[in-house]
Amino acid sequence: MSRASRPGQSRPTAVIVIAPDEHSAEIVIEGQRRLVTGAAPKETRRAALDVATGYAARIGQPVLVDARDANGYWLLLATPDGVVRAADEAAPAAAPPPPPVQSPPARKGGSSRGRVLVIVVAAVLALVLLGGAGVVATRFLSGPATADGTEGGDGAAALGHPAPPGFDDTVVFDAPLAPNTRPGVSRDGDLLAYTDPDDRLNLFGADGERRWAVDLPAGSGEFLDAPRFVEYGDGTAIVLETADTLWFWPTEGGDPTSVALPTDATAMYVGDSVLVRTAETAFVPVGRELVEVEPPGESAPLVADGERVLNAVVNGPWEWVDTDGGSEEVHARRPADAGEMDGIVTALREYVIVRWEPLRGEGIHLAFHDREDGGAVGGADIDPADLEGVRHRSGPIGTRVVAYGPVVMDPESGEAAVVPGFVPEIAVGDQVFGQLDGAPVAVSASGMPSDVPEGAAQPEGLLGDNAIVVHGDHLYAIPSQ
Repeated sequence: MSRASRPGQSRPTAVIVIAPDEHSAEIVIEGQRRLVTGAAPKETRRAALDVATGYAARIGQPVLVDARDANGYWLLLATPDGVVRAADEAAPAAAPPPPPVQSPPARKGGSSRGRVLVIVVAAVLALVLLGGAGVVATRFLSGPATADGTEGGDGAAALGHPAPPGFDDTVVFDAPLAPNTRPGVSRDGDLLAYTDPDDRLNLFGADGERRWAVDLPAGSGEFLDAPRFVEYGDGTAIVLETADTLWFWPTEGGDPTSVALPTDATAMYVGDSVLVRTAETAFVPVGRELVEVEPPGESAPLVADGERVLNAVVNGPWEWVDTDGGSEEVHARRPADAGEMDGIVTALREYVIVRWEPLRGEGIHLAFHDREDGGAVGGADIDPADLEGVRHRSGPIGTRVVAYGPVVMDPESGEAAVVPGFVPEIAVGDQVFGQLDGAPVAVSASGMPSDVPEGAAQPEGLLGDNAIVVHGDHLYAIPSQ
């Protein structure tokens, strides 16, 4: 069926007819007929829509899609960038569409052609009135009803890219981003913050509902990195940094607070709060000011928690110092399978990472210690060469799995594994995403790596049970498997 066959239509049209057995479909575009097959109903629908989006990409304009199966009729729109959504206009209130064609012989190998379809269908069910009776048209991708009357499949919109390991390629919700920006997800998975194309800061909850949106005090291009969640004042805040200012928005809502940064200062986000360091000293934001916290002796400031800073020397106890000058010393407790302390490596989030001499043999024992009481949470014996060049990054320090260099630990059990060559980047749920020998992988708490499919995005974090991924300037929430 062409545009000429649909008077008044301004777009090319594709007709998709799903066979009764759901394993094949016929697609007609501008008089050209194609046949696709799928091992499952959802695969058949995706393969059919793949043809429509491919045609839209070739001609550089959207294509109207008349999609039909034995259960109903949908009017969709396939765009050149690979997105499929509900068409703006309602389906015509004419006689029901003709029945689907009989199932042709299945063709071996299907029609995936190695390319993954980008599909985003309507977020709500479309109500179509036919002859005065209300008929709810289910999402085209959901497939036929099951025996108990529920929708087949998950009924969700489809992500047009491969999903990272542990997550499904369907979309719970999505949102556009300001160009060249990234979203931020809280460590506890309760909140999501991002900047939209109108230079507004948005806050979402784990339920996918917007909490609030406010105008930024400057263009999105002036902010240096993604939004972060930190402890500030009496609660949690979103912080954004420009070249000379820290901006804090309370997550409960309200006006932002700005804190000026010295010209030679560096803001660090490896603890619960922002730590601002210069060559001489350290500061924490209090109200609209930076308050100095002087490191004791030869120690170096490592992380901030509220109005106190953890300071450490190479070999010895670490010390918490607050803005009033109060201090508390903490000694690392020797792990059961370690010898003498070799030195403190760094502090990240709630852990101080310490090198110990091994109880037996050569190498070192790398242990994660509780920053408050010094107890050893877990650790592993490792070759010192495997720690060369390891970056002190807080992203791999999650709540359900923790990684520093090639050492991956389950904080619940304290068990740790060594994955030689692994460069961790971010902990998401019970996996750590990063690089292994130059290839993207996801590593479980047990140390088992899984390849990340080509074209899959590394998650930005876990919001509730949904990973947040970014493709282009668009974020998507995709569910766990």
